[in-house]
Amino acid sequence: MTKLGTMEKWTLRFAVVALLFLALSGFEGMLMRTQLYDVDSLHGMEAFLNNLRPGDIEPTTAELYYAMLTAHPVVGIYGFVYMAVFGAFYFLVPYLINKPVKHPKLVVTNFWLQIIGVMVCWASGFFGLFNAMYTLYWPLPVAFDRVPVLGSIFFMLGAAAIMVNILLFSYNIFKTVLSKNGEGSYTLGQFLRAAFGIPRLMKLFGKEDKTAVNLDYNGLPPFIVAVARGSIDTVINAIVLLSAGVLILIYGLFALFGNPLNPLAVDALIYKNIYWWGLDMVADGNALIYTAGVWYLLVPLLTGRKLFGANVVKTVIMVVLLVSMGVWSHHLLGDTSQPMWMKILSGQFITWGEYFTMGLTIFVSLMTIWKARPVKMSPPMKFVLGSMFGFVMGGLSGLIQANVGLNMVFHNTQWIVALHAHTFLLSGVGTMLFSVIYTLVPMLTGLEFKYKKLVDWHLWLWLIGNVTMAYAMGMAGSNGMLRRTLYTGGEFTTNTLVAIIGGSIAAIGFLIFLVNLVSTIGMRNVLALVIPEGREKKPVQAAAEAE
Repeated sequence: MTKLGTMEKWTLRFAVVALLFLALSGFEGMLMRTQLYDVDSLHGMEAFLNNLRPGDIEPTTAELYYAMLTAHPVVGIYGFVYMAVFGAFYFLVPYLINKPVKHPKLVVTNFWLQIIGVMVCWASGFFGLFNAMYTLYWPLPVAFDRVPVLGSIFFMLGAAAIMVNILLFSYNIFKTVLSKNGEGSYTLGQFLRAAFGIPRLMKLFGKEDKTAVNLDYNGLPPFIVAVARGSIDTVINAIVLLSAGVLILIYGLFALFGNPLNPLAVDALIYKNIYWWGLDMVADGNALIYTAGVWYLLVPLLTGRKLFGANVVKTVIMVVLLVSMGVWSHHLLGDTSQPMWMKILSGQFITWGEYFTMGLTIFVSLMTIWKARPVKMSPPMKFVLGSMFGFVMGGLSGLIQANVGLNMVFHNTQWIVALHAHTFLLSGVGTMLFSVIYTLVPMLTGLEFKYKKLVDWHLWLWLIGNVTMAYAMGMAGSNGMLRRTLYTGGEFTTNTLVAIIGGSIAAIGFLIFLVNLVSTIGMRNVLALVIPEGREKKPVQAAAEAE
């Protein structure tokens, strides 16, 4: 095994923790599905947890369910997805631009602060019973007659830590790209001009762009442009959610000290619009643009061909920034107070614009693969194609529910949770992140995955399981099964059972991947990743040789 440098080691640390968060999020998801199938199925676990919880309050099954529902997406998105993105980008961005990370100490801070923030949020729900649910719809988070004050305070402190950490990560990435270390040195203005492809356009018209210092006329790699573009969305997301968290935290602290504030002082409709404007940036920046950037990086790398239409793609990536700013209202199509013109303009038509951009992304990637045939179906390539399949499925369901008329049927049902959100995150983003891991592990360690057949088993079980789960719950949603609702009368048990089976199949695929990963790297080397720098008894190379 190749000896790992400091940054390579931190990249793998991020990946390992991301996978642990995926396991935790999946475990919670299966617990909730089990409760939906049989509301009394978790009484034993509930009794055990009650002995660990502070105070003498005996929570109801519904309170426990909604508390898990609150913590589940935070662990999945800000634990699994963001930790994987942090680790991958901290290696790939410096690698592609031939510059070191500007602030290496911030990498360590990002690692620990994200873990702390996510775990505090998780504990606030799982143990502290904060159950305002993921959307934090006003005034629910400050309805302290049903939402525990201490749980609310700790959840918001954890959320604040996460959002501040995202801002620190984005700052470090931009400072790395714009730093004067290495061969490329340019200002933010020069960077944006290169990202938009302005020097190239000027050259087409026979003019010289004298501001393009140390940049060729083709500008920056599409992946770097996508990282920059996606980071803009994630920064907006972090600022808006941090502001919402601080607002809720203020209400919680006043309530804790016996001086509760009036929730009606905050307009619920304005809050929801601002909140969803910021929250939707997770989907735009992370799920869409970051994923597109990874495809733009991996497909040429795996095929040995230049990305088809690369210069056009870079311009589209930046232009679609304007589209992403105006799509939030599709979350409020079912809100009777939301103005109809905003529903139609933002919620439907502008939202549909995103599908043209993602369609172009998939088309460009597939054309690159087509022109490179015959293509070796390596593990990363298989998962790249699998992630495209997941995005097509999630995108089509999103296109359907973004219709004002059809949304009246699907809004606030399991259709949205399963066929759209979970398909995007698990079959789309999750599969894409696995493709990154299958690429980076050999690149960083010099080791090929030990069991080739297990890669195929992982891919098919992961996709089949997640598609089965999503389809079952989506069909239940089309028949009226609401999201954020615990059913106690045995409704939709068949759909829920099929979803549990699908989730179990995906979990088996995930476990197969872990077995293959640990077998490839070696358990000792995996454990060596958690040893602080400067305290290793043996270097990773020596550990590999000892095995």
